[in-house]
Amino acid sequence: MQPITVGLIADTHCKLPDGSDLPDAAVDALRGCDLVVHLGDLTSVGVLDRLAADGADVIGIRNPLADEPVGSHPKLVDGPVYRDVGGRRVAFVREFPTEGVVADVVAYGVPVGGGGHDYRVALVGATLVVTPGSPNLAVRHGTVALLTFADDVCAEIVHL
Repeated sequence: MQPITVGLIADTHCKLPDGSDLPDAAVDALRGCDLVVHLGDLTSVGVLDRLAADGADVIGIRNPLADEPVGSHPKLVDGPVYRDVGGRRVAFVREFPTEGVVADVVAYGVPVGGGGHDYRVALVGATLVVTPGSPNLAVRHGTVALLTFADDVCAEIVHL
């Protein structure tokens, strides 16, 4: 099977409308991904355009408390969003755990209740859960994440 790479980013909290205050290192780390998912606390939809500039399919999971309303940008949606990637069911959500979400892989932005901004890769039962941390509001490190789907799923935290 041809590998499929999904880039994960969250909690950018950019202030400039064109997203130019997103660190270039984050954009570079996600370059070449087949799909890039922003997992909430976007605050500037220009970030989505920057992430799509390389031709990747881009989805922005909306934080209903901080992000623009759904419908204001075609790439900004409420979660969960499900995709079949490499024969595995993947759920993209803003918060985890999220009741009713059943998937092989769950990518999320923050733990329920907010906070965080730190990365995590773990098995919860048989489900791989991944949060990319934040490239510019990091607890310890500026990070994004890559999921590579081939025969197995490989989760990589990229330190910027």
